[in-house]
Amino acid sequence: MQISKIAVLISISFLLALCICVGTTAGQSPTPTPVIHKEMKRWFDIETLAVSTRYRYVEANSGTYTSAQQYQVGARGRFKFDSKGKYSVVGSISTGNNIQSGWNNTGWGSGDVQADFYVKQLYFEAKPIKPLAIQVGGFAPYNGENTEITGYDNDSYMMGERVRITAPKKLYFDEISLTNGFVGDNTRPNVFRRFKRLSKSNYHQFLVRKTISKRVSFSADYTFDSGVDTLRQGVKVNAPELKVVDSFRFENYQRLDPSPGYGFGLTGEKRVNSKLSFVGGVTKISHTMLNADRFPRGTRLFLSGTYKITREFSINPVIIQGIGPLLSPSIPRTRFEIIASYNILEAFRHYGIF
Repeated sequence: MQISKIAVLISISFLLALCICVGTTAGQSPTPTPVIHKEMKRWFDIETLAVSTRYRYVEANSGTYTSAQQYQVGARGRFKFDSKGKYSVVGSISTGNNIQSGWNNTGWGSGDVQADFYVKQLYFEAKPIKPLAIQVGGFAPYNGENTEITGYDNDSYMMGERVRITAPKKLYFDEISLTNGFVGDNTRPNVFRRFKRLSKSNYHQFLVRKTISKRVSFSADYTFDSGVDTLRQGVKVNAPELKVVDSFRFENYQRLDPSPGYGFGLTGEKRVNSKLSFVGGVTKISHTMLNADRFPRGTRLFLSGTYKITREFSINPVIIQGIGPLLSPSIPRTRFEIIASYNILEAFRHYGIF
C-alpha cells in the first residue's frame, strides 16, 4: 500500500474518531457562552461545513456485487461585498470527481484511493432590489419541489445565468426562476476549468414555485437539456394528522422528446422524536439521466433513517431495493449504505463561532 493511501486512511479514521468524541462531549456539556465575531460576519457567511463517511454495498441485477468505504467533505460559503449581502460571491468545495458524486474512495473495497477536493461551484449573486436575484457563474441546477430522485443530483453542477423573481403579490407565484446555461463536463468538477462554458448554452429552464398554504406547496418546470425536452412537477403536503407520516411528496417528470418516457417518486417523511426520523417510498425512472445515482432506471422501494446522536453527529442507514424486471444485468438491484456524518458548522454555531 502506498504511503499516500496510508496517510489518507489514518487521517479519515482520526477525523471520525475526533468527531465522535467532540460530538459526544458537546451533547453532554452545557451550552457555552457564544462569542460572536461580528467583524467576520460582515464579510463571510459559512452555509455548509460537514464531513461524512459511508460503507456502501451494491448488488447488480446479475448477482455480482461491489462494496466500498468512502468519505465526503463539503464546505459552502459566501463573501459579501456589502453589509446587507446584496452583492456577493458564493463558492463550494467538495469531494467527488464527477457530476453525480460527492464522495471519494478511501481505498478499502472497490476503487482506488482518492484525495482530491474541487471548487465545484463559484458564482456572483446580485440582489439589487428585494424581489430580484441574479446569479452568474458555476452553480447547481434548481429542482424546486422535485428532489434528486426525478430532478438533478444534489452533487451536480452547471455554468450559466439565472434570474429569480419573488413577487407573489404581483405575480401569484412565490418564485419564478429562469436559467440559461451549459450542463456537461461530467468528469470535470473543477469550476475553473469550466468557466469557458459561459459562452455556450445547451440548457434552458423555466420554473415556478408556489406555497398554497401551510399544508401544500408545489413547483412545475420546463427544461431543455442537450436536445431533450422535459416537464417536471412536484407537490409536498404536510399532514401530521395521518400519524403514519408527517408529510408526503409526489414528484414526477414527463420526457417529451426524443424517446418519450415517464418517471415518479412518492415519498413519506416521519419524525419520531427530536433524534429519530425516517424517509421512505417508491420510485420509477424511465431513462438514464443526471438524477441521483441511487435511483437508476427501473422501479425501486427505499427506506432511509436518520438518528442524531448529538446535534452535530448523526447516523443514516439507507436500503434501496429494485423490484420487477430491470433492463440490464449491470443495473443495481440492491443497494445498502450506512453513513456517519459530523456537522462542523453546527458545532461552530453551538460554541458561538458563527
